[in-house]
Amino acid sequence: MSTLVFVNQESILKWLTALGIQHYMCGQCQGIHISELQSHENVLESRIFLEQECLIFSTEIDILNAELLAINAELPKLNGTYANLKAFLDISNEGPARLIICDTQWISAGLSKDQFGVFAHSAIEAKLEILRLLATSGFIGTAFEAEDAQHSSALH
Repeated sequence: MSTLVFVNQESILKWLTALGIQHYMCGQCQGIHISELQSHENVLESRIFLEQECLIFSTEIDILNAELLAINAELPKLNGTYANLKAFLDISNEGPARLIICDTQWISAGLSKDQFGVFAHSAIEAKLEILRLLATSGFIGTAFEAEDAQHSSALH
């Protein structure tokens, strides 16, 4: 049986390494950046934050402004399909529109490495599925799609 640990940043870093999840600390924030998600073109940030009572695993995705209404219409479906995640739009005048996807893990009673592994792996996989869905729906731009658009416009 796994031992419950009162979680601190050091234990999270050790567990991520043991689970083979690539990560890094940027020095600009207190979050632990998750490389597997952060390496995707449209992912602005993907970080795990240690709060007093819980872990917050948030991923910010740059979306096409022209698709804001369509994405907003899809939010109830996303939130229903991925019940452990919360997806919402962050729209401001100061920057690009973003889709924020968050997952939380309560830690106040302690957490085992196995529980953390289930939390981290399931959140990463669900977020990768959402990224694929966004790309195939045309809600996010990719370099590949931009090249296709240039080639097709050159044909006309």
